[in-house]
Amino acid sequence: MVKKFTLMFLLGIFGLLSTNLFAQEDATIDPADIKFWIGDGENEVVFIVNWAEPDTALAWGYRFNEPLVTVETVMDDIAAADSRFSYTGSNGWLSDIFFNDGVLNLQLVGQWWMYIVSGEMAGSGYTAQTVQNGDYIKWGDESCGIIVDPATYAYIWTKEVAAVYPLADEAMIDPSEILYWIGEGENEVVFCVNWNEPNIALAWGFRFDGDYTVETMMNTIENMDYRFSYETGDWGVTNIIFDDGDVHYSLVGDYWMYNINGSMAMLGFDQQPIINGDFIKWGDISCATEIAQWTYVWTQPVQPVSVYDNVNELEAATLSVYPNPATDRLYVDVENLQRVEIYDMAGRIVLTSVASVIDLNGVEAGIYFVTVRTENAVKTAKLVVK
Repeated sequence: MVKKFTLMFLLGIFGLLSTNLFAQEDATIDPADIKFWIGDGENEVVFIVNWAEPDTALAWGYRFNEPLVTVETVMDDIAAADSRFSYTGSNGWLSDIFFNDGVLNLQLVGQWWMYIVSGEMAGSGYTAQTVQNGDYIKWGDESCGIIVDPATYAYIWTKEVAAVYPLADEAMIDPSEILYWIGEGENEVVFCVNWNEPNIALAWGFRFDGDYTVETMMNTIENMDYRFSYETGDWGVTNIIFDDGDVHYSLVGDYWMYNINGSMAMLGFDQQPIINGDFIKWGDISCATEIAQWTYVWTQPVQPVSVYDNVNELEAATLSVYPNPATDRLYVDVENLQRVEIYDMAGRIVLTSVASVIDLNGVEAGIYFVTVRTENAVKTAKLVVK
């Protein structure tokens, strides 16, 4: 009686295991979740490789116009578009599949089965096997699969499939190409904003000595270039604007700030320090390519902004600010004067006046910027106070 019960129990356990085993489904991925599409056309297939060590499954998307394409064509085009992926094969059969992005180094070496959308073994070698719209091509070996039918060597791959992120390089600009440099000093950074409507990226150069944050740099650029402005809210920058009278760009949303290496800044813009050589770039995900989770790059080519000076020839000829260097007083000789502003090198305003004679008592000795506003023009120049 005990033996019979034990046998029935073991048979029951085997039955449950068999039911669960055969109930397992081949892991897949929705085409909507694919992040890296290669090729163009109305037809789409998904290409997946499951590596055994470590157990990792990665997927690409492939688009084409022909009714059928070979698996070899799909793999060759993916290898051409993605330098991380490669493979070797001969006589219609693969021997190795690789993925190496500098962090992951995946290698699949051995005897493999290739799967189409139904999970059935492909009938031809990869050079002859064709696929059509909607198919899934999946590679792996028995070490990363579960056998479901030993008689037909049928395996399924249960490892969750992850979408491969596209390759993309952060668009840069050489400092030698910058047209408009703001500030003075031995240190240089490039400041760039990528607007998404239209998709355009503009860059300024900023020179400085001493300690600056992104905020004080942006304040200085805003004070010197009246085409540029920005707005802030409870969580930081909420809008960045460029308006030269002919074009109006506005970037509204949640932003990521990048330094020279393209990595997200760890501090808010009011605390993030800048150092010589930094490439500081603003934009949102609508004008970026996601290359890893929460990691974006801006691929729009960067163009330098033009030098800004909207003082016409007559006003430029009649404007006079003296003496410079100044001590206790500064005189402004210009028609239709509206306001005079003096900023320190950190972009902070230290004095505002509507008079043509400005008392400098209380202004510490140093280098400043003086901005003169009239009814029709704005002029900024360097001011030395002794």
